Amino acid sequence: MRKSLSRLAFVLYGALLAACGGGGGGGGGAGGGGNGPSVTGNGFAPATGPGDTGQYFPAMQGNTWSFNYVTNDPKAVAPSAVVGLAITGTKPVQGVTATILTRTDPTLASGGYDQYFYVNAGGVTLLGNTDRTDTITPLIAPYVELLFPVQVGPVSSLTGTNLPFGKDSSGNPITLDLTQEIANVAIESVDVPAGTFSNAMRQTTTVSATAYDGGHSTSAVSGTDTLWLVPSVGQIKEQISTSANGSGINASSELRGFTVNGQPHGLGAAADLVPTLVSANCTASQGPIGPPSTAFDGTNTLVVAHQCNVSNGSVTVQWVALLVGSDGAIRNSVNLSEPTSAATVGTQSAVAFDGTNYLVVHEEDSAVPPAGIDFNLDALLISRAGAVVSGPNVVGLSVHADAGGPSAPALAFDGSRYLLLFTDANGPRPPQLSGLFIAPGTGQADGSSFPISSTNDYNRGQPAVGFDGTNYLIVWTENGANPPGLIAVRMSKAGVILDATPLLIVNNVGPSTSGAGPCCDLQPAVSFDGTNYLVTYLDQRNASSNAELSIYSGYATISAARVSTSGALLDGSPTTPGIVVTTAQNLVTGRVSSAFISGAHWLVWDSGTPRTLSASRVSTAGTVPAMWPNGFSLVPPAAAQAATQLPAIAAGSNGGLVTWLQVQASSTLTALRGMPIFSAGP
Repeated sequence: MRKSLSRLAFVLYGALLAACGGGGGGGGGAGGGGNGPSVTGNGFAPATGPGDTGQYFPAMQGNTWSFNYVTNDPKAVAPSAVVGLAITGTKPVQGVTATILTRTDPTLASGGYDQYFYVNAGGVTLLGNTDRTDTITPLIAPYVELLFPVQVGPVSSLTGTNLPFGKDSSGNPITLDLTQEIANVAIESVDVPAGTFSNAMRQTTTVSATAYDGGHSTSAVSGTDTLWLVPSVGQIKEQISTSANGSGINASSELRGFTVNGQPHGLGAAADLVPTLVSANCTASQGPIGPPSTAFDGTNTLVVAHQCNVSNGSVTVQWVALLVGSDGAIRNSVNLSEPTSAATVGTQSAVAFDGTNYLVVHEEDSAVPPAGIDFNLDALLISRAGAVVSGPNVVGLSVHADAGGPSAPALAFDGSRYLLLFTDANGPRPPQLSGLFIAPGTGQADGSSFPISSTNDYNRGQPAVGFDGTNYLIVWTENGANPPGLIAVRMSKAGVILDATPLLIVNNVGPSTSGAGPCCDLQPAVSFDGTNYLVTYLDQRNASSNAELSIYSGYATISAARVSTSGALLDGSPTTPGIVVTTAQNLVTGRVSSAFISGAHWLVWDSGTPRTLSASRVSTAGTVPAMWPNGFSLVPPAAAQAATQLPAIAAGSNGGLVTWLQVQASSTLTALRGMPIFSAGP
């Protein structure tokens, strides 16, 4: 699939025209040597060989690939897009049966084109394409792009002289001398959005060319195309660069997801789960819609969301749950509450799975505004089939506003009981961070609530929780403590706090003492990899030139740290982030969510204006891929400047599901969307 993404020939074409200066050469003399055009070294791959036993070029019809593509080409319709490739059939080309690889590309004015490849026992030969802007490939094709067996070493080399290349703006003929060499260089480990591949063959194509404008030599042009090929997958990454007259055009692509032999892998296609979660004319007085919450049951994922509808001029809200399959399709849906013309609207929820049923806890919509904007927390048990088993049962009273704004409850299951964490409006010093055990058989409280936080602090919240098989790790934010920031403690299954002194993960004293207002909107998330926890959070400390600007503007980077099951901070210190996930300053960053999927911690967040979704991965060793200093694009900017925001991610057995809200610009119209994550490799 070489050059199927970055199209080295097309990029060189633009560089060559620039090198020619748009015309103006001398008289109509011939090219470099004065003879006719010639090409040596091209042709077909050998007729004999082992064939594509490693499936480096999976040529089965119906195979598809999608890539994050970025270019600085001034002719591009857009600088970035999701580009698709698909094996769409065969056709006779140059006397052989060619495999058709169709490219769908929003960065091209044409929208895409077809490429023709011949795959035989000896290798893969490029025969041509339907890209009218590519004037170089027709001059040198066919040529070999891959030899079987695939191994380190040279692949092909060709030379072209006096190749006709059109005319400049003055009508002078342009000819081209060109050399191209393709070689397999090394086997490497490569990270792309679709996953980590340890057996990628790095292949490079180097091209050097000189154009002759009316017989006069112009500056030389060179280009390098590097791609990585993986058995049973195909191309996973490509980087291209050209140089001419001190400037160049660059492009790159990274594999998002692919379907080979009918099996999907990596990132799936994004789709609406509820196209109108919030109607276009739902009034702002109904309050904001909170993030979805998700949990996986081994087969499907339950997605909980808050819906707002308008019927006959009446605005109603209710909680709903969707059962979503591993392919991203909806299996069932159920209403968790009755439609209510609420004066006060709950926005926060949590969900977990106990091996038999799900437990959903959500803020209750109220016809009467509660004092202090407090919300009953309703608990319901939902079967794996997506039906209500019991509830709603009121299990607590939550303070809606806390250290960092609205605070969702947090849930975990320890094999015997659920643990609910919430900002307790009934605590002696509200909002107290409290815990409550809930029985999986009834969905009701198993005992009374108990305090988790122990500081004399009126602002605490944003709890997150993980379970390691023996104990819980509970993380929350505190503003007003000494110092303020991100706090963690371990707790036994019996509800005993195991750490006399809480672990300080983040010392946020700089932003908290800036005088800018509320501190510590850190939005922590916790995931467990079987050995250690990963705590991920919004980091206000290095998000801008000063702390006050960070807090007022909502600026944050993303940082993380591993915490051992013994409660030790394994990365960084309270004042220095141990794992830097993003570095971009002056960027509005919202909710971050995490899950451990296929051997790595997946992180997803929304940022920018308008909001877009990005993602990254952290290894069990605490490393972030170096090529992603600010993550990779998970959901590109939507049409009409819509915002994609408030993501949630759930881990599956060999994948997961990302959900988020997509809000239309200048409207309340909001869709609940989802994207499955499949295993990286076959």
